[in-house]
Amino acid sequence: MTPMTSPTTGADGNTLSDPVKPTARSCLYEICAKSHWKRPVFVCCNEEGPSNHRTFTFKVIVDMKEDGSRILVECMGKPQFNKKSAAESAAEGALWYLVHLGYPKEAGRSKKTR
Repeated sequence: MTPMTSPTTGADGNTLSDPVKPTARSCLYEICAKSHWKRPVFVCCNEEGPSNHRTFTFKVIVDMKEDGSRILVECMGKPQFNKKSAAESAAEGALWYLVHLGYPKEAGRSKKTR
């Protein structure tokens, strides 16, 4: 038996008018690509607890190279019960920092005009 769908509801039950919110990790990858930086590196830097209640802590490293200078941004996330959430937490911290630095910059704003 197939689920009933309406014009505003997809087969998965989500409304078609609601856009999918991008993850912090995908936003971070996008900013790095648009800024011509290396891809962010996610590292699991801590695992604690018994195997049935383990927490993971991730950090993300963003290598920013602009106008002859190099800045390494390293952000630690909060401990989480799965690796995906832990990496997302680290990406949220990096995004917060980059937004406060003024990223993503507008296209053409950082390039010199002739």
